[in-house]
Amino acid sequence: MNNSATTRRISKIAVEYNGNDKGTARMVYSNNLLSENAEHQFKEMKTVANRNPKVKNWALTGYISPEKSIGDALTDQQLVDLTLKALRKVGVTEDNQIRLDIHNATKQKHIHFIVNRMNTCGKNTIKAHNIGERFGAAVREVCKEMHLKTDVEIGKEKKAEMLGALKMCLRTAKSFEELIAKMHQQGYRVTLSENVKVGVSGMRIVKHTDINEQTQREYLPGYKLSEITNQLKIKDIKEMINKNSEAFNTQKSFNEKGETIKTDFGQNYVERENNLLKNLFRPTYVSADDELVRKEKRNFKK
Repeated sequence: MNNSATTRRISKIAVEYNGNDKGTARMVYSNNLLSENAEHQFKEMKTVANRNPKVKNWALTGYISPEKSIGDALTDQQLVDLTLKALRKVGVTEDNQIRLDIHNATKQKHIHFIVNRMNTCGKNTIKAHNIGERFGAAVREVCKEMHLKTDVEIGKEKKAEMLGALKMCLRTAKSFEELIAKMHQQGYRVTLSENVKVGVSGMRIVKHTDINEQTQREYLPGYKLSEITNQLKIKDIKEMINKNSEAFNTQKSFNEKGETIKTDFGQNYVERENNLLKNLFRPTYVSADDELVRKEKRNFKK
């Protein structure tokens, strides 16, 4: 499951965004908040945050986005439970203010959270250090507890499928353009990285069904080649493409020469056949003068 968590100082706009999402957002859980209005909830959170002026980035914000097949199977309550369990593993308590919203404007159902790091007494319960990594680990732990595939497990499966498709396309691709087209036919988008010195220097592969235009600013979909495999480098791909191109050109040249030889042989064969037929049907007769000479020779011998 894709996920993110960061500590920051927020405005009422962040709360309003979580509660809107093009009109499709639904607030599915709140804790220690009296109002259901986004602006009023922000004021409540800010009042509690001001009890600890030493903490500037007083809010913990982020999201959990399950892989589509998993997200479609999860109920809203299951997604809420998963999120709350993961948040508790990084320090969130019953005394923290929490708001959860489920968004449906994109291909994948996902849940956003805003948490006040200060509890109602003004104590900071959530450490900022490595919060993104710690939250990701917490989400994976909860997924295992709920017998759901983790983002790591799903990633391994996707990478293996990508590598298989890439190897198959590299058997015949004669250029990077052709490789991109062949991968597109297999359901993948390939984006190349280039620089002036070496040309193509890297690539990122993503499955078309995983592309989410609304979340690309938050995280790049897909994987870099180095993330997919450490056994296949860009230089290896260049060599394979060059070999395919050379083999194709050699075969093409051979085919063209073979056609020329075949044509020449055909012309010579026809000429020989015509000459043979001419000789075969040439008239066989002896002139009268020749016959007279032969008779004289016979008489002379007598």
